[in-house]
Amino acid sequence: MLKSIIVNYRICVKIFFSFFILFAIGSSAGANILVLNGLTHENTSNQGETYRDRIEIQNNGTDKKSVRIYLRDYWFSYTGESTHDSPGTLERSNAAWINYSPQLITLEANEKAFIDFEVNVPQDDSLKGTYWSVIMVEGITTPDTTPSTGGVKINTAIRYAIQVITTIGDTGKKDLQFLGLELVKDNDRGVLNVAVENTGECILKPEMSLEVFDASGNSLGIFKAERRKTFPGTSITSSLVLEGIKPGNYTGILVADCDEDHIYGTNISLEI
Repeated sequence: MLKSIIVNYRICVKIFFSFFILFAIGSSAGANILVLNGLTHENTSNQGETYRDRIEIQNNGTDKKSVRIYLRDYWFSYTGESTHDSPGTLERSNAAWINYSPQLITLEANEKAFIDFEVNVPQDDSLKGTYWSVIMVEGITTPDTTPSTGGVKINTAIRYAIQVITTIGDTGKKDLQFLGLELVKDNDRGVLNVAVENTGECILKPEMSLEVFDASGNSLGIFKAERRKTFPGTSITSSLVLEGIKPGNYTGILVADCDEDHIYGTNISLEI
């Protein structure tokens, strides 16, 4: 569907980007744990079905490392806020469906290992759309007991949040709302930050594009941002770099293309 509204206001938008988390808590040794096969595991399954997958990790360091594995719910906002709450906190959490093994593993230098998990989708006719949680893979750090001669020691560890996403067949409604716009300058280039919220029941991966027109109605080009995923009840910011657009007043057609059947648009006015 294509929605048309006039947007000529600005709100403050913070750009949010976090699918993998750096967490400063331990020692630099933890940074040697790597996830080798991606931070997203997405599957379409029907009610009552079970599917299996695995996460591949490696100790890329020269010393033996231990790794802790646990579940969390994951939520994020275009404002930059994100949470990793106890499993089952979110209404659309699938954490209760997930069994995984092991919960703790020790890897020798350069050793690889697998974390196997199974997702058991309940036989429940009320399930519609997308459900998700994250499997956290966290290097366990050994306390540094070396005497300090002064100053402050900064120890670092890495946590990976691997998204486990389950969509129930071809169910659930899709809907997206524009929350606001912010036009900023970056090295003499205009950048349009667009905040959107997923108000439906399914995961969306909008590709944001803006066609800019001058006062005579001539098109000055189409500017695009990379696709980013947003879950039901979460929101994101996409940034469009308006390369080559000189200062002045313009109009534009802003489009969020989620798939061929779900396209959301708005007319906007720009003053660069």
